[in-house]
Amino acid sequence: MTAGLLLAAALLPGVYWDRGADTAPALRDAGISSLHVPAVRVAEWRAAGFNAQAFDPAAHARAVTPRVEYRLSVASATRAPWVDANGWRYAREPQRTWFCEAPGFAAALAAAEAFAWRVEAVIQPDAAGLPALGRMLAFLRRLEGPALPAMANIAVIDDGSTATAEVLNLLARRNLLFRVSKAPVPPLLTVRLGSPDYPLDEAADPHAVAAKVRQRLTDEKRLARIFGSEVVILRLEGDGRRARLHLLNYSERALRGLRVRLLGEYREPKLSVFGADDAAPLDLV
Repeated sequence: MTAGLLLAAALLPGVYWDRGADTAPALRDAGISSLHVPAVRVAEWRAAGFNAQAFDPAAHARAVTPRVEYRLSVASATRAPWVDANGWRYAREPQRTWFCEAPGFAAALAAAEAFAWRVEAVIQPDAAGLPALGRMLAFLRRLEGPALPAMANIAVIDDGSTATAEVLNLLARRNLLFRVSKAPVPPLLTVRLGSPDYPLDEAADPHAVAAKVRQRLTDEKRLARIFGSEVVILRLEGDGRRARLHLLNYSERALRGLRVRLLGEYREPKLSVFGADDAAPLDLV
């Protein structure tokens, strides 16, 4: 089936700000008018003209600061940079409200990440990250289209264990699209730790489990693949008529020569790139 490829709007993340209303000019300059604040500061911020609501970070699930770590001095099974990302957490518990401390560049990335995985999230930036966060929220607000279901090749049966969490993390890091489930979802490839295909003694090495999953799935059947970067994580949504691909660059560096392969036939896509109003594919097959 030929489908349209697009990007679309979803729930926007909130902004947590625990400083006083004397910092209002910086928020206005960033285009931010709605805030989550400590309960004791609600009246203060409302008096300053902001849409403020009380928020307690300790009462919600905590996400990690999204970033890339280049561990050049650490011996490991791979030389690939390590990406700290939250997509697998969001996929595992999409019903929760998440809180993420994200200073500097990470604030905009954290907002894009929560948007892509369609979770309710509140981001705490620092002063340095406010301008980029404001621009990211404005960019996300402009995206068009309805919500679409997540597309996946794999159904991971979640037993709530740390071992399964590590596998989910690596599947997401390697862009092996999965759905978290309590039971098999035919025709998706089922991954259940403790089953004959994935015995528990192998789960001690989640890298090996992720490699086995990829081998069993085969690259030819993967719905989406990326070439040219080890710091981009994707999420694919679609309903058979339309598809939406989210690409998140976890590095602060611009990418060159990124290639994306999608399984199926798609019309020429609408491309929306943060910070590039006139973006277009360099090549489309």
